[in-house]
Amino acid sequence: MQKKPLKPDLSAKLGLVTVGRADTFVLSFISNCAAMMTALPYPTAAEFSEPVRSARALPLTTDHYRTPAPGRTQPYDPGKSSKVALPTMDGLCFEKVKHIAYLEASGNYTVLHFLDGRQILVCRTLREVELMLPVSAFVRIHRSHTIHLRHIKKYVKGKGGHVVLQNSATLTVSAGQKDIFLEALAQYFDHSE
Repeated sequence: MQKKPLKPDLSAKLGLVTVGRADTFVLSFISNCAAMMTALPYPTAAEFSEPVRSARALPLTTDHYRTPAPGRTQPYDPGKSSKVALPTMDGLCFEKVKHIAYLEASGNYTVLHFLDGRQILVCRTLREVELMLPVSAFVRIHRSHTIHLRHIKKYVKGKGGHVVLQNSATLTVSAGQKDIFLEALAQYFDHSE
């Protein structure tokens, strides 16, 4: 019984030599992997000594939280326009900011919920959509929710608590975002705690 050789184009691309034995194929593959690994850049010792910082580990103050998106020099400017351009699957959708009740993360997409019950799926992450909106009016209350402070009907205390919006939506405030939420609430309504 004769073994079929690998396709010539595949063998040439991978740099394999087939002698008819499986162990030769494996050894050749391993040597090619080792050659590729030596070509990769390794981090320096200084890079290893710096602590790894994830987005969740950073303090979420409004100054740090709302940095301009790539390609933008400034975050949302409330004096510029009362509408926002939302990239959807069909193109751009222009909506008034004051009609947005809250934002909900859905993977790499964001669902915008409006006061009248409409929903729009936007082709951006929650963080990217937040950068399109005014810092003073919107606050992240959970890993997957950002609310418009203008439309809060009620805040119920608890470990994190929850908010009830004017459109009757009830959303949980995470314990980690509670202090940031209460601070934003105080600033928005000009109260001191």
